[in-house]
Amino acid sequence: MSDSSPASAAVPRARRTQQERRDATRLKLLDATVECLVELGYAQMTTLAVAQRAGSSQGALFKHFPTKAGLLAAAVEHLFPRLISEYRSGLEALPSGGDRVALAIERLWSIYQRPELLAAIELYVAARTDPELASALSTVDPPHRRHLHRVAREIFPDVASSRPDFDAVIELILNAVQGAAVGAMALPANPDHRPMLALLVQLARSAFSPPPPP
Repeated sequence: MSDSSPASAAVPRARRTQQERRDATRLKLLDATVECLVELGYAQMTTLAVAQRAGSSQGALFKHFPTKAGLLAAAVEHLFPRLISEYRSGLEALPSGGDRVALAIERLWSIYQRPELLAAIELYVAARTDPELASALSTVDPPHRRHLHRVAREIFPDVASSRPDFDAVIELILNAVQGAAVGAMALPANPDHRPMLALLVQLARSAFSPPPPP
């Protein structure tokens, strides 16, 4: 005999609101854009391929993102916080008591080898000859860089509070690693990468050392 009491009845799933459905579609489109960039590259990626991968239509895509450049910029904006979160989680999972400067730079280098980030870098290179893409990315990059600097200050709070040039050092590290990652696209087995990273660690250790007494 089945139990037909109200307590045993399945609770009906609440219907999603229109905004929730819009947000879910937008998220699928952004994830699909990143996946298409990784697999196809900027030159071959199309809005049709993105829409098909997301299980949507081009019409729905353009309702969320009126231009391809806007879609690409939004995908990068969606990707960056996730990679920063992974960077922090990976760094926090490492054994304590080690060389934190070396570990931070090594972890940064490993993140820059991620296909998603290399795909994002490809967009920045393409923006040199694509004014619309350059304009769209220009609104994404400044807050992203500020976020990176905030994370660096949280990882090295004592150094950040004692070194007035801390942000300049962080910018140097970021640009060095990013530049090497761009070079690695053409020459992934470059034997100079490891010595470069070792020298970058030495320079960072020196820059992060306590300033001399006045």
